[in-house]
Amino acid sequence: MIDKKLRIGMYAGSWPQNIGNAFFDFGAEAIIRKAFPDAEIFRMGGAVHWMFNNSARTRFGVLGKVVRKLLPIHHPVNGNSFEIGQFADIDLLVFPGMSMCEEFAVNNGPTFIEASKRGVAVLGLGAGGSLYTQREVEKFSEFFNKLQKAAIVTRDDETFRLFKDSIAKIVPGIDCAFFLPDYFNAPKLDLLPYEVVTFDATNPPNELRNPKPGRWFTHHDLWGPLPKRYTSVKGTLVSDVPEDYLSLYANCDTTYSDRVHACIASLAYGNKAQLFSDTPRKALFAKLKLDQITKTPVRLDEALVGSLKLEQIEKTRNVVKELLYND
Repeated sequence: MIDKKLRIGMYAGSWPQNIGNAFFDFGAEAIIRKAFPDAEIFRMGGAVHWMFNNSARTRFGVLGKVVRKLLPIHHPVNGNSFEIGQFADIDLLVFPGMSMCEEFAVNNGPTFIEASKRGVAVLGLGAGGSLYTQREVEKFSEFFNKLQKAAIVTRDDETFRLFKDSIAKIVPGIDCAFFLPDYFNAPKLDLLPYEVVTFDATNPPNELRNPKPGRWFTHHDLWGPLPKRYTSVKGTLVSDVPEDYLSLYANCDTTYSDRVHACIASLAYGNKAQLFSDTPRKALFAKLKLDQITKTPVRLDEALVGSLKLEQIEKTRNVVKELLYND
């Protein structure tokens, strides 16, 4: 039993680059509040080092972008940036999402290393990889194993399988965004039944491209000036407020998207979704028995997700107890 009021930092952010990152950030906070209802929770920005480093890498225009794509990630961390998580007086620092990758280790790693040196425990909650490669396993594990008190609850079984031999404290779980309804109760919208089309990395299929009644468009990338292909389509939402997106997904019939978390948001609120992507991150749908999501619109089994959510809360509680009291 935890015998003190925990002070927990929620490492969140990178929302302008992908507003879907807010979805698992919100879900992770919902899990922590359920697991530790008496805890003090502080949200802390997790994109500061990334913004400095990304700006440095792209400073040389087109040439910088080409070099960034061709070369592996081994640039030095910009020493001029700092994050609140490095210095916060907390017991636990939590990070969710697509974080078990080389880019996270390089950009975000310094914050966790500094926090760990001060005795702060670290939890990856609903965490997963980006590319699901052996290099990714090696580079992230090399960083993560430098932390003194640290554990992972993964967001899919494939991540657990890849990392279980290189990280000592790791258990399988689900993506935190499935907890979105526990964080945000969306308002009803005064709209006729509708579908949502959300494509950023690719173009929608021909049958989904044109505006029509009962179809709304949105994009998750709002980093920098919006491109013409976003602003030229009638009925398009791009917002810096994550709840705007959740309100749209929560009230739709079906979401069609190349964004994993656009689909999860729609599913979490009881609606249908279809994913148009071959990303290895689609592994997070397998545990929910949604393997057909890239072929046809699917809907969550409410009993299954409810059971897995209860398991996630209990796993989180047990892992944190072990980190703080059994080491």
